[in-house]
Amino acid sequence: MVRWLVGSVGLVLAGLVGFLAWGNDFLSMEPGQIGEKADLAVVLAGAPPEDRERVLVAVDLVQAEEARMLLLPVRHRAIDWPWFVRRYRIKAHLLEDRVLIGREEGSRPESWPDLGGTFAEARKTLEIMRQHHFSSAIIVSSNYHMRRARLAFERANQNPALVFYFHPVDYRDPEDSDPWWCDSVYVMKVMDEYVKLLAGYLFYR
Repeated sequence: MVRWLVGSVGLVLAGLVGFLAWGNDFLSMEPGQIGEKADLAVVLAGAPPEDRERVLVAVDLVQAEEARMLLLPVRHRAIDWPWFVRRYRIKAHLLEDRVLIGREEGSRPESWPDLGGTFAEARKTLEIMRQHHFSSAIIVSSNYHMRRARLAFERANQNPALVFYFHPVDYRDPEDSDPWWCDSVYVMKVMDEYVKLLAGYLFYR
């Protein structure tokens, strides 16, 4: 009994150490090397503070001519690009004709579990790419979300000719030198992301 208890405690401690050491790194990835200008910079939606950072980074990619157009794949029907400019205080001048905003159409099949919007955004992005004959996209999202974003696009995409690059955004304060696990809010995001990632492996089809 004592050996079983000691072994269990040891496994828990080893898991905790592993999570603190590599938990965030496993979810993250380095920005992909872009061989040539991509057709789209695609912003995956998130909570407002993170969403703003993602949109600003994507706008910079378009402004820097690394992508031709900006795509917000699944957004509320009532909002348009001027709304984003006002709400997120976007100072870079990006003409509205260089922005595409996708809308969710219909309802999600009842057999789908509630996995959040990442897979729906991947499917909508691919639909828009087919409609406009786009062949490449830079996927912009928060650092901890990148592994699940890549999984969603890999599972949703049936066309090997399409090329996707992934551009992570670290929304945490760059001047904060503390380890990521000192931020309790961020730790909860990472833990929640592991649950969603597991669900993604099981249900993204």
